[in-house]
Amino acid sequence: MVTELLAKSFTPRFLLPSLLNTLSWAPVVLLTGPRQSGKTTLCKAIQASKSLPHKYEYISFDDQANRDFAHDDPVGFVEQLPSYVILDEVQLVPEIYRQLKVAVDSHRVPGRFLLTGSARLSLMSELSDSLAGRMQLIELYPFSQSEIHQYLMLNYNQDTVGESEKLKVSSIFTQIFNNRLNISESKQQPRLVRELSRRIVEGGYPEPRQLSTLDRQKWYHNYLRTITFRDAYEMTSARRLEIVPRLAGIAAAHSAQLFNLADLAATLDLSRNTVSEYVSILLNLFLFQYVPSWSNNQLKRTVKAPKLHFLDTGFACALLNLDEDTLWQDRKRLGQMTETFVYQELLKLASWYDNKLTIFHYRDRDRHEVDFVIEQSGSGIVAIEVKTRATVKEADFRGIRKLQQCSENFIAGVVLYDGEWARSFGENLYALPIASLWIDV
Repeated sequence: MVTELLAKSFTPRFLLPSLLNTLSWAPVVLLTGPRQSGKTTLCKAIQASKSLPHKYEYISFDDQANRDFAHDDPVGFVEQLPSYVILDEVQLVPEIYRQLKVAVDSHRVPGRFLLTGSARLSLMSELSDSLAGRMQLIELYPFSQSEIHQYLMLNYNQDTVGESEKLKVSSIFTQIFNNRLNISESKQQPRLVRELSRRIVEGGYPEPRQLSTLDRQKWYHNYLRTITFRDAYEMTSARRLEIVPRLAGIAAAHSAQLFNLADLAATLDLSRNTVSEYVSILLNLFLFQYVPSWSNNQLKRTVKAPKLHFLDTGFACALLNLDEDTLWQDRKRLGQMTETFVYQELLKLASWYDNKLTIFHYRDRDRHEVDFVIEQSGSGIVAIEVKTRATVKEADFRGIRKLQQCSENFIAGVVLYDGEWARSFGENLYALPIASLWIDV
């Protein structure tokens, strides 16, 4: 079943097995994520599948006629829906939310409704309230480097790849969290060098990845206008929408930095309350995200401020007019964007990982810091530091060692760097090539 759907969705989406499993028991599944991240393509592959136990019909609310019908007659619209249906961009028709609850309660069967939305559930609070206890939430992000790598490998080896190898997810998390990372058997990886800059600038959105740098920048600016004057306008009461592009550009420039609302308000010459409202809009439309601070009872001097990370480096670079060459030459900006690049890869890997993973950062007043602290529910933490250098020094583990000493549930510490080999730096401390996020070490 998965193999057939992968063939129809062209690029492997590692979230697919989790989505299909959830449809097998939940009456309503909401697939959310940014616009143009691949939700519709994935849903149409499910619709076209002959292997699923039910045939899905597909209805998009980007179609004005469907939206008008749902707006004008929500009861009649829901009553005429087929037994199993995909409703695309459901955030555009809040009028039907209550009727979907009625339909589920009158005929509760697994996988009846597959909904998609281009906003977080907090912008669709009425949907959450209406379908509480009935709906499961799954988030789909733009392509990860693992998915891109798998696509290239499948096409390169399409005559020799066996059925069991059609979907091979990078096992880096599994190896680290289960203490199965065997450095002695690691493979040499090619250094990324300028390829790192290219991957960062390309980002993960399917369509602009295929465009030239200039056309890609135009695509992202048009994308920003779309979510500003369509999604933000229709889903919020905020009306000073000219703030949104300015705020997005500032957020791109401050990606991988501590978030300070007062500084942001001063930059825009607006009140904190006004800026907070528009920050919430962009958070809920998947432009950027907060990474909260991590702490425990033994760490008393922790900086509590969250970090801000843009959710796609291609988008951030377009807003900053950065191409591959200018990013490569600006080493400070390259370091900043590489950290955000790693964050978006970790976020995507965590979204299809079997166990719940939460991503934090760590910083204290003694200048110890760790870019990412990944906490596995009920298990422990893995600390990750990011470097663009081809060498790793003992000093790069300074913050990680602090967490190792102060955390009873410390599993491992990793410095990701642009090198060729996985190396050990002590008990449960490793240096790994950045490429190990998508290529097995």
